[in-house]
Amino acid sequence: MSLSRRRGPRGTGRPPHDAVAAALMADADVGILLVSPEGRVTEINAAALRLLSTTRARARGATASQVLRTVVAGDDPVAEAFRARRAEREAVVLGKSGGQVAVRLRSARVGRPPWVLLALSDLTQARRREHELRRRERLATLGQLSAGVAHEIRNPLAGIGTSAQVLLRRFEPRDERARFVRVILDEVARLDRIVTSLLQYAQPRVPELKAQALEPCVQRVVELTGDAAREASVRVEVDVARRLSPVYIDSDLVTQVILNVTLNAIQAMPRGGTLRYEIQRLRRRGPSRGRGRRVTDRRRSSSVGRAPWRHYQQIRVIDTGIGIPRGVLSRLFDPFFSTKPGGTGLGLSICQSIMQEHLGSIEVASREGRGTTVLLNFPMEKRHGERRSPRSSPDRSDAAHR
Repeated sequence: MSLSRRRGPRGTGRPPHDAVAAALMADADVGILLVSPEGRVTEINAAALRLLSTTRARARGATASQVLRTVVAGDDPVAEAFRARRAEREAVVLGKSGGQVAVRLRSARVGRPPWVLLALSDLTQARRREHELRRRERLATLGQLSAGVAHEIRNPLAGIGTSAQVLLRRFEPRDERARFVRVILDEVARLDRIVTSLLQYAQPRVPELKAQALEPCVQRVVELTGDAAREASVRVEVDVARRLSPVYIDSDLVTQVILNVTLNAIQAMPRGGTLRYEIQRLRRRGPSRGRGRRVTDRRRSSSVGRAPWRHYQQIRVIDTGIGIPRGVLSRLFDPFFSTKPGGTGLGLSICQSIMQEHLGSIEVASREGRGTTVLLNFPMEKRHGERRSPRSSPDRSDAAHR
């Protein structure tokens, strides 16, 4: 924050206007408060009003220490700012409505008699990015562990299954002992499915990206789930925007994602309802180029500042089902978390991995009793998300184990 050293006329009580104008116009996302030598707020911008949950009428002319309060009893950032020529620190400020916001406080004392300029930068998004980065690191570690465990389980599991099949052939079909062997084979098959899911999560296949439309993937899923939708009395609607250009996707993997989301939606409508697919183009902030999420990837530190605007095509899968409780919503993509009896809790985790391999994203919005909307965002940039060619992939050696 650059401030002029020009001083206002001694004793006039007027602020240094050039410094005020420069600070207020520097960054609209930064909250600015100008405090007079008497300790009252004389100027406050819209960003500061939002951060402090107050109005301009309440703030202007009020005692600055009452407008800018932190969660720490006895802490007075305004008084501290008057004592130091320049200061910077983090704090959690209180709004009028009782809300709390983590901010970076920067202050500068200017003019004579001294005025104080306070700048408040919202740290909410930065903290959220840090939390997401730590979460991804934990998931990568978990994926690496899962891959090792899965490989170690698969070989003895195959031995158990083969031995059980040999044993079953030695019994007569009506032999009571044959029933127990069939139970063994069923459980071996279930464990094999779990192991396969673990490997898909830990070592997602490198997508073979080609310029393709998203609509055929949706239509394929509609065909595959047609019987299930009719049995559940679910009406299916598809709405595709006009003149959509192809995006670079692996259609098999994208179909797998849409199929998983669709089956979840149908199961969420036990009494029937409407399942709607929408495909549209949109512009939103997105990540820079980088790797997907796999156990062999190296993480890149999060970039400073806002992500750039990018063009995407979005598939919306909207159902009118029972919705997702708030406590469950925050854990949907956690591996091994499931609310379904017998579920592995890896379906949505694998979907998230596939979307990240495309450098896209999957988001879920839901309200209990109102339904759920799943957003699948695919970048439109040419060859966006192609991380490496299959022949150079470090995971090729694992193909035989999948």
